[in-house]
Parts: sequence; C-alpha cells; structure tokens
Amino acid sequence: MLHFSKISTKGKDFNLIASGALAFKIHNKILKDEAFHKGAKISRNMLLGSAPAKALNADRRNVFYVILSDVDRTNVEDLCKLIAQERKKGSYAVCQVIPLYYNEPSFKALKTLRQNFDEVIELNKFNLGSSKALISSEQQRCLITDYSLSMARIMYHVCAKDFTPIASELKGELVYAG
Repeated sequence: MLHFSKISTKGKDFNLIASGALAFKIHNKILKDEAFHKGAKISRNMLLGSAPAKALNADRRNVFYVILSDVDRTNVEDLCKLIAQERKKGSYAVCQVIPLYYNEPSFKALKTLRQNFDEVIELNKFNLGSSKALISSEQQRCLITDYSLSMARIMYHVCAKDFTPIASELKGELVYAG
C-alpha cells in the first residue's frame, strides 16, 4: 500500500510517498516534524493504481520524495509509471530504498526504480566510527529514520525556496532570491 502526502507551501508542492511498515513510520515522523508545518498545508491520501486519490497539480513541476521498505513486496511498476509521467513534466523524484531482503524480486524492483527516478538511494547496513556495522536493528532504524528526516527537510526547503535569478538594477549583476 502506498501512502501519499502533499505538503503545499508558497504555491509549490512537496510530495511524500511511503510503502512498507518502516517507511510508513518514517513517513509519519516526517509529517509530525515542525519544519513542515510553517505556512504549509498538508494533505494525506492513498495512491490508487498509478495515481493519487486526489489529482496532482498538472500545470506545474513537483518534487517527490519516496521511501520504500519491503521492496520485493511493493508493486513498484505503478509507482514508476506515476514518476515517469511527472518527470516528463520536469518534476524531480528521489527514492530512498531500505532493503530488508536481498532476492531476485528486490533486485528487479531496484533496477526498475533506478530507470525511473532521478536518484535512488539504497540504505542498508550503517557503519559508525570504527567501521563496524551496527548490530542492533533498532539502532539501524533510528539512524535510517534520522537520515530520512534530514533528507526530507533538505528537499522540502529547496523545493519551497525560489531560486529564480533576478536582475539587480543597481549593480547590473544577477542575484539569486532565496
């Protein structure tokens, strides 16, 4: 099941999609973060087939941040169709994959994701300091959640800012608003 949320601010949309138990927990934590509530409207719905239950803004580019866990159980084809259509309009899409299993269906899903997203970030075993993998799966989940939240904040703030060049009349230089 794909959980779809749209955070709208300053006339721009940041779309958050999650699938899988761990991804859904991260999705909820991101939506509860204060950084996403300042002057923003959050709408939540489900992704039905290859389209959100509520239509996206067809007239503008969108930013998508997708978090997937349990990749081999996810029907990524519908998601990839949606993202491919959005990318044709100039939208930007990043997919974060938290692989729980390494098997042929998950490898095929990863290949499909890489073909349809601008960036695919695969998170698996985290290392700290002495390069020893963390033993506790709970510690890894905490790190993955913190990483995901930080990534969502960065993408949201970049999406919400206006980086259009404006001409400065005084100096004749280009100044970037933001």
